[in-house]
Amino acid sequence: MTPRALRGDDLPQLTRLWRELRPDTVHSERGLRHLIGAFPERAQAAHWVAGGGHGVVAWCFAHRRWWRAGSNAYVWIGVLPEARGRGLGGKLWELAERHVSELGAERVNADAVGDADGERFLEQRGFSHARTVVISAVDPRSVDLGELAARQAQAEADGYRLLSYAEAELPALYGLDMEASDDAPGEDLPHELTFEDWKRDLIEQPDLTHEGSLVVAAGDATVAYCALSVDREGRRGRNEGTGTARAHRGRGLATLAKLAQLRWAAGQGIERIITDNDAQNAPMLAINRRLGYTPFVNRMGFVKELGS
Repeated sequence: MTPRALRGDDLPQLTRLWRELRPDTVHSERGLRHLIGAFPERAQAAHWVAGGGHGVVAWCFAHRRWWRAGSNAYVWIGVLPEARGRGLGGKLWELAERHVSELGAERVNADAVGDADGERFLEQRGFSHARTVVISAVDPRSVDLGELAARQAQAEADGYRLLSYAEAELPALYGLDMEASDDAPGEDLPHELTFEDWKRDLIEQPDLTHEGSLVVAAGDATVAYCALSVDREGRRGRNEGTGTARAHRGRGLATLAKLAQLRWAAGQGIERIITDNDAQNAPMLAINRRLGYTPFVNRMGFVKELGS
């Protein structure tokens, strides 16, 4: 089985593969098509697939880690269990390694999600474990929303109000997202996204719900947010980031936004919402645990210094 370049008609099969191998994500076929197409030119992304009689059984992509400072790259290799043990992953890694080396990357990042085979594969190729991300999930219909009204009333008394992304000022939301993301544990390099990068990557993602993604505003300032993407057919959702401005932390605003979002999701028939947090992010893990999120898998992050 020989890897080849990705074609547009591979997308239905890629969606099936992605859902099976990446339980930490939620993408419709439209959403996955956008994910692939939204890479900016500077990412210099390359994609390869391998297929058999039943369609695509492996997918690999490699690109600059364009959203962060530095000269790092990212590689993901996914091979369905029934196609493993035939050297296919190794062939894809050779293509990916050559590509990121030609980009002049000094370090390459990769990860494996609940996949011991994938972890061993990376370690055998010189990768070292660098971080652990805890993936949790909750059925929003099971969440006790009894405290939401009181929290919202107190927030309003303190000068805060809840808005949807459909009502939010996008430049202000972008600035807050960058601030909160740079403060999150697990990364040592700042973001380097322009507003247009961020808008294309997140706001224009077709799976993002602008009604179920919420912000907390104080006057004209956006001070907290909680983004959500949904796969309505699968009745699943994924938190695409939660954060609070530094000057407004410790006031329960993230919890308020998450509770309101869970209420919205339950009303839309969503049965499962997943979220991910670095294992070092104790405050957000505690919030999610109190809301009923239960860990079910870890995403293990790996790094390799090229040339080593």
